[in-house]
Amino acid sequence: MGIIDGQPLAVDRTHAALARLESDVIFGCVFLGFVTHMLGSGETPRWDVDSGDEDAGRQQADLQDVLNRIGALTGVEGAVVQAGKSPTYDGGQALQLAIASPLQDGKAHAGSVQWSRHVADHISRIVTSKKSWLFGLITRSGPSELLEFTLDNERGAYYGIVDDPANTVPKVISSVRRLIPYGSEGGRWRYGMEYHGLIGYHSDATLHTARTTPKQAGSIEPTGLIGSWDGRGKVCGYCHGMVWALAEVRCNYPQGKPFELALGKQTHKLSSCFGCSTFQLANGRVASSMHLGRSESWVPLPEDENATAPFSTGLAVESVDGQVGAKERRDREVFADMNKAWAEHVAAWLLMGAERVRRAGRGTFSAQVLETAAALSAEAGRRSQRGAANLFLDALTVHDKDLNRLKRFLDPAPH
Repeated sequence: MGIIDGQPLAVDRTHAALARLESDVIFGCVFLGFVTHMLGSGETPRWDVDSGDEDAGRQQADLQDVLNRIGALTGVEGAVVQAGKSPTYDGGQALQLAIASPLQDGKAHAGSVQWSRHVADHISRIVTSKKSWLFGLITRSGPSELLEFTLDNERGAYYGIVDDPANTVPKVISSVRRLIPYGSEGGRWRYGMEYHGLIGYHSDATLHTARTTPKQAGSIEPTGLIGSWDGRGKVCGYCHGMVWALAEVRCNYPQGKPFELALGKQTHKLSSCFGCSTFQLANGRVASSMHLGRSESWVPLPEDENATAPFSTGLAVESVDGQVGAKERRDREVFADMNKAWAEHVAAWLLMGAERVRRAGRGTFSAQVLETAAALSAEAGRRSQRGAANLFLDALTVHDKDLNRLKRFLDPAPH
């Protein structure tokens, strides 16, 4: 009973532990498959910690230990998975960004992460000189003290943007919260708790703040989306700025460079969350760096009739080949195609990871993880690719730091 078999859970400590176990195993299997894929393509994956943290050195050593153990499980000879530190950002140095670089012939290749990190650093130094201009793009009405205040108090202030000569007034897109009916988009797990997926939903102490906190600075999320929700019938998901930037490249700027800016004083890591990293790799790009902070309630692109509205205001009335609305319909087809690629890859990574867990057996994994991974593999094999990939999305609605999930996944002691 839980995520894997799609059944709601009671709100008590025992069932919360079950949800956490299943979430850990689903995340761990996808992560293991993802790393195996990258290593098999000749790439050296890298995850960063925030160099501004007081205990950054300990965090890096801790992260490297986890990544070494994951690398050993892939079965790839000479596997190297790196833990690093993001450059320091104190408000005066270059703004931090992560860039999604195209792969050669659709595949990762040795050195692509290093190359994309070089490009990210170069672009970051260019855009830093235009910080006020960026604030103006976000508000559409010039810089504002209120906006800077919001950004400086906002964690996870990552904004997607596309660098392209034709993108003369670029949109800077923050995360957009989405309310997804449980029966749509391949089917989602109904936890049995109100406001499922909304960051802060798990505690009465944080739920009120989560419901009433204004949307992210510069967000094009519909006003009142969360405040007017009764907390039922849907799961809340977060579509990040990098995902929107990737979509805008495919739809409007084929030669553009999608990247994600970290703005404000609370967001420092030059890296993509794991959810965005899966979407990038599945769609032929590789992140300059990744982090294992929080991918809480991450989701891919929407596919409903209003899917393209966040970055394509006015497209619904534009005409292509004389057909009104044709551009919007075409863009929605692109969204669906990108989501399909993502689902195919995540489903494959999940099954690949579960098989490696089975091969490793006891001594490497706990009995609970082995049992859960076997059930996961069987359930994923019965589902469509999107249904299997949605298990990953459901796991991300059980909120925690991703590194904590991996630590528990790899712990051979009984859970």
